[in-house]
Amino acid sequence: SVTLSDVDGNMATLASSGLQLADPVVSARGAKSCALSTNGIKLVTTAGSRADPLTTPFGASSFQDEVGNRKTIELRLPPQWLAYFQSLDDWTVPYLAENSERIFKKKMTIEQVRDCYKPCVNQRGSYPPTLRCKIQVAGSLAVRCWNGLDQRMSVPEDFRMFELLPRVHISHLWQISRDCGWVCQIQDIQCLEASLACPFVGE
Repeated sequence: SVTLSDVDGNMATLASSGLQLADPVVSARGAKSCALSTNGIKLVTTAGSRADPLTTPFGASSFQDEVGNRKTIELRLPPQWLAYFQSLDDWTVPYLAENSERIFKKKMTIEQVRDCYKPCVNQRGSYPPTLRCKIQVAGSLAVRCWNGLDQRMSVPEDFRMFELLPRVHISHLWQISRDCGWVCQIQDIQCLEASLACPFVGE
């Protein structure tokens, strides 16, 4: 896999990193997807840093038709990581339009793709933007969790109690009916004790 963790305001956009979608495949359950790669390698990125970790407003929870141990977690994005994932959204729409006959089996304009594409960055009103990811919280495929000493730890009951450094695999584009979007899966996550400073110090 490739790790793109050294992100700053001058980073090259994902459009220049050799992103490409494979031909669509259909699962036994009828779900259609296209695997993503960058120069033939999986796209994996460690979002955030110890100095600028991510947080989650809701923790890991079930979303729509999810069952079992597969959950959804929304991560608040600091500015540089907002720019990173927005660059993925910016790349996706024109790429899908250009390759629409191969991916959707019909010719589509940029406007038509934009209507059906669900961005990976979610922005609701004045709330901080978030990235929606999938996370396996139990079982043989459970996410690997690490503490601040780089040691393995059990999966927390509530991720809201920690500052987070997720290792995100942007694995494939999903297609359901006329909608499509990215699946971002957390493979590993470092859970740092949230730094709580007393607001009365110095008063």
